Amino acid sequence: MIGETVTHPQYGQGTILALYRNGDEWMVRFDSGLRFRRPRDEFENQQMSTSPNLVGNLTGNLTRAIAEEPSSYGTALAHSFQPMTQSQFGARQLIEALRVGVAPAQHINELTIGLADERIKLFAGLNQAHTAGGAAFAVIGDYGFGKSHIVELTAQEALKRNFLVATASLDLQELPPHRSFDIYSALMHNLRYPDSDIQGLEPLLSRAIARPTLPEQLAGLTAVEADPLAVGLQALAATSSTRQQRAWQDWLMGGRRTKLMNRATPRRIKFPTIYRVGHNARQIAYLLSGISVLARLVGYSGLCILLDEAESYSLLYAYQRPKASTFFSAVIYMALQEQQSQLHDDQFPQHRFRDYPLTYQEKQSLFFLFTITRSENRLPLEEWLTEEQILDLDPHHSPQEIGSYLDQALNYHAMAYGYEIGDRQRQVRRGAAEHLALGMKNNQLSIRAIVRLSIELYDLLYIYPEYGTATLLNELRTIVRA
Repeated sequence: MIGETVTHPQYGQGTILALYRNGDEWMVRFDSGLRFRRPRDEFENQQMSTSPNLVGNLTGNLTRAIAEEPSSYGTALAHSFQPMTQSQFGARQLIEALRVGVAPAQHINELTIGLADERIKLFAGLNQAHTAGGAAFAVIGDYGFGKSHIVELTAQEALKRNFLVATASLDLQELPPHRSFDIYSALMHNLRYPDSDIQGLEPLLSRAIARPTLPEQLAGLTAVEADPLAVGLQALAATSSTRQQRAWQDWLMGGRRTKLMNRATPRRIKFPTIYRVGHNARQIAYLLSGISVLARLVGYSGLCILLDEAESYSLLYAYQRPKASTFFSAVIYMALQEQQSQLHDDQFPQHRFRDYPLTYQEKQSLFFLFTITRSENRLPLEEWLTEEQILDLDPHHSPQEIGSYLDQALNYHAMAYGYEIGDRQRQVRRGAAEHLALGMKNNQLSIRAIVRLSIELYDLLYIYPEYGTATLLNELRTIVRA
């Protein structure tokens, strides 16, 4: 699907760059130079371009196999409709995720292809965040080369190390990169814990007010009067009303102020504001630093912030890009502080109503990672980060690395459909590893394409028992060598 040439009645011809909402929406770069995300049903031409596409070829083989051998297909379906055990049902769900090129979060480690060097750097960064106060990384890669996979890998490793993990996926329409407040709100609503399934700020705030001296302790560490986090924590500790507590928690996660909150506001303190508009990047960075400090005070290792799909920066209007750059660079500065020399405090403008520092006074522990897709108008990473902090994904994985994944995928495929792995599957697994590695080397396959193709191959062998393995591998070799 990715790489197809399609035609839009308004914008003309273009090439599909990415799929969203299970393929119902397409990100298309048009011949005019424009790039838009549009609903699939708006396009007229959905035919493949003249360049070979491996997924399309194998899917065509699968369709022909079903048409030519209805009895074999019926037998396979009969097996698939038998009552499933819990393990088989779980394997079936996993295979359906792999079928669209996504490794399920609960199996992310065992289904990772390569990325050994990247994982070493990122996991060392988590150690640095905890011991030295912060770390920051940017991950660059084309569509389908594992950026979202790295985000989830890092999230799970951070949770294992007792970090809180805040994640958000940016989107030009729903969560654009120049709206700092909206990104902060998304991060706080998606905050994950190593010891709780509840998401959001509520578990952290509840744990904080359970310690009678902690609200005052945090207030003593703030660098400004009427600090939103400190005032909110004091208000939560001062009221027993569940409704008032909920109102304060929602406000701290980016919600609206309500009259209900006035009763619990500490005396002689002007109600603070979390600014939605204007130059608010400093305040948002300061608040994230405060969440990191609070996490450490209650016994966590720190805060891990992960932003995916930051490439929508390239689609912003010219006047919006400086706001996005200010936000990203402010968070990087807040995370790294004295560990870097490329950014300076005075380059970040203050809000017109209030001055804010970029960090808390107390030692923080914050890890920041964001991913972007290669484009002409991407974020100016080199102005903010060193080469070691910019991870460029250009994977050309070895047959051994791909073969290790194919082994895992084959085991789950056999479990999902209740068959014994035989010589046919093993032969295809060995040969496919070589061919898929070659396809990646020739820049014809991405990681996502390899994940999808592995399931296509095993589907063919399962549904069409008479399909020759030599024929299948020859077709695969012909396409990746083209």
